[in-house]
Amino acid sequence: MTALLDLSGSRAPGGGPQRDALQLWADQHTSATPRLKLKIVDVGGSPSKTALEFRREAVEARADAIIVGAAVDYDDAFANFIQLAQVPVLFTLAIQEPASRGGGWAFALAPTPAQLARLVLDDAAQHAVLASALVVSDESTTAIADRIALVKELARRQVKANVVTVTPADATQTLRPLLATTSIVFLAGTPRSYLEAARTVTTGTTVYLSYLSELGDVGDLREAAALALWPGSRWIAAGAAASGGSAIARAAFVQSYADRAGGPPTSVAASAYDALALLSSAAADGIDPVGVRDRIQSRTFAGVATTYTFSPSRHAGFNTGDLLLLRYVALRSPPAAR
Repeated sequence: MTALLDLSGSRAPGGGPQRDALQLWADQHTSATPRLKLKIVDVGGSPSKTALEFRREAVEARADAIIVGAAVDYDDAFANFIQLAQVPVLFTLAIQEPASRGGGWAFALAPTPAQLARLVLDDAAQHAVLASALVVSDESTTAIADRIALVKELARRQVKANVVTVTPADATQTLRPLLATTSIVFLAGTPRSYLEAARTVTTGTTVYLSYLSELGDVGDLREAAALALWPGSRWIAAGAAASGGSAIARAAFVQSYADRAGGPPTSVAASAYDALALLSSAAADGIDPVGVRDRIQSRTFAGVATTYTFSPSRHAGFNTGDLLLLRYVALRSPPAAR
């Protein structure tokens, strides 16, 4: 099994938390049958290197499955590339529903951008008039996906989106005066470009961050961190109920990850852990790619981030009932449920 991660370069989110989760699973299952051999490849924040390494692992190295933990533009060309590879490909970052005719080979372990947009807009609508909300995008790969989903969901609610696009260079100057007069702000994609400006937010403004946000980035908001919310798995939140077998396993993962990495896992890290667990389960009856693909898309799997349900027509398997909004507590502490 090969995992493609951004372990260097400037593309966000970084792959470090996913690497820790993948290695944790591998270390915990050294005697598993069949034994999964994990190979982690650094794609260095480069779209071209991501495509190159994907081809190399799928065609030349003949990987049994590929985990994509880097931000990619999941367009028709990339989807066709996956179909040609003919091996299961699991995405841990948010992409659109990847099911194609007959099911296809791509599986999304994160919620889709559309599902995330509905969650945050449902919450925002309870606290302010959505027509006054601001959608901010730095037009990075992850920001574009979030922006498109938010604008579509607002349009579905018959609200015209107020969109501001920025660059890392002009974000602070552009956003500061806008944030001072706006009660609801959606920061699309990973938040690093917006942090300096968002630190100036005061009580009365709620900042909705991306599902991809890391605690370090949220903590960099300083006092404004208390005004930020972001969607994530309920099972990584502080105080998540631990009764029942799957819930106990989820709590054990959170603790084991924290012991290993020095801090709590992100939802994305939890899905990376689940990717190996899901592949191992599907490979228990044989490792041929078609059989593994067919078993994944015909079952429900209880992971640590959520319980995934796949079918030939549904390859985005995250149970949205396990999604909630998280708030910052402290850098080394699990986030709390709102």
